[in-house]
Amino acid sequence: MNNLSLSSRLLIYILLIATLIWGAASGIGWLQTREAIDEVFDTQQLLFAKRLASANLSELTVDDAPARRLPKTRNLIKNGDKGSLDDDALGFAIFNERGELLLSDNDHGNEFGHSMYSGFINKRLEGDDDEEWRILYITTPDRRYTIAVGQEREYRDDVVNDIVLGQLWPWFIGLPLMMALTVWIIRRELMSLRRTAATLTTRSPEDATPLEETSVPKEARPLVTALNALFVRISGTLERERQFTADAAHELRSPLTALRIQSEVALLAEEDKTSRNRALNNLIIGIDRTSRLVDQLLALSRLDGTSSLMSDVEHIDWRLLTAEVTEEALPVAQHKNIALETIVESPPQIVQGNRLLLKMLLSNLVNNALRYTQEGGAVQVTLRHNGLSVTDNGPGVMPGHLARLGERFFRPPGAVENGSGLGLSIVKRIARLHEFTIDWRNRPEGGFQVTLRQSGT
Repeated sequence: MNNLSLSSRLLIYILLIATLIWGAASGIGWLQTREAIDEVFDTQQLLFAKRLASANLSELTVDDAPARRLPKTRNLIKNGDKGSLDDDALGFAIFNERGELLLSDNDHGNEFGHSMYSGFINKRLEGDDDEEWRILYITTPDRRYTIAVGQEREYRDDVVNDIVLGQLWPWFIGLPLMMALTVWIIRRELMSLRRTAATLTTRSPEDATPLEETSVPKEARPLVTALNALFVRISGTLERERQFTADAAHELRSPLTALRIQSEVALLAEEDKTSRNRALNNLIIGIDRTSRLVDQLLALSRLDGTSSLMSDVEHIDWRLLTAEVTEEALPVAQHKNIALETIVESPPQIVQGNRLLLKMLLSNLVNNALRYTQEGGAVQVTLRHNGLSVTDNGPGVMPGHLARLGERFFRPPGAVENGSGLGLSIVKRIARLHEFTIDWRNRPEGGFQVTLRQSGT
């Protein structure tokens, strides 16, 4: 059933429901018709019996009973129209008080037999046909005679079946017509979905034009709305991928060129050991720088491509995470003789987040501060109830460039330290995923400060 089309399934369901309703209605109609027919024919039998009982029966004797059998209907009507009748469907018999037959219809009445019972009974006659009859027995007021009027049960059933079948013939004709109309209506109503499917088949991946929602049935509009939202996300993803590819190619060109130059210098300095070693050292530094750039590019790509990383969340204690990050950064701080310390102004909240991403965020902030702080300076990580801040006493950033911090590959002009301009971009993206707010500013007393605040605080 699941492999069938929607229109086929609807048609099958409608056909099954219509057939069940039709069958139930036919069964109920047959029972009601049979009850009505029994009532009509029982009334006719009673009237016939009453007329026979009101006749002068005193002239009937047992001796001439064989001569008092009515002739067959075909003998009564010889030349005229006999109509649509069944002369074997009705019979009668008259008995005296001793149960002796006095008069019958000369067909089945002589098989009824006498009965002391008054009322209707269903009785199977013993004869050639061996059919069931419905017989009414009544006794005349003087108790001298018993009247029996019977009707063939099969005749009543035939009448019921004829009436019910006559009512069902319109169904036999109308049901296929209804199915044909249903198929036409379903196909007509689903035409808009087929047009939408055809549009999707020829649609290019870059096309973010929304589908028309008003042309599809109301039940399908949520699906079209979801598709339109998906197109927007896909278009944004493709645009980010194109931008990322262009940025990566641009940023990797210079480091790779520098690596080639240093390699050529090392090859040319065969006899000058000092120059060769200096070139090799520069080559190692360039490789490390390029490797760091590639790592940052890959991290930024993962952050831009999806927010599924936020499904892996856990309770994060900022004090433990800060201790881990500062311990890893301590060798760099000691090498530059920078005082790296952590201050807890108030116990920080336990937050829900991705530990790997939050560690990457804090590591970028601490490493940036260490990179741009002169030897003998200080870097401070301050923990608060609603977030944290990373402060240094370095040169800061020109006020005109503060607004552009966080843009991809942006590095303030005149920056001495090497970098790719991706660190703060990664920080902004991770903060946005965790619904944190982040801002940076130059300190009045000198230096730079980045502040991270948790949402709702």
